[in-house]
Amino acid sequence: MSMAKFDGIKGQELLDIEVQGNELTFIFKDNRFLFVKNEKDKMICDSLPE
Repeated sequence: MSMAKFDGIKGQELLDIEVQGNELTFIFKDNRFLFVKNEKDKMICDSLPE
């Protein structure tokens, strides 16, 4: 996994964390989101905007 994908959230202020089922959503300043979930014993991460 390329960590450059997450450069947009580095140093951003964390505003909130939401928990739904097996997914965590980290909400950062400037409408940036990091989604972390567990699928088949693997951690899947995605961010918006990338």
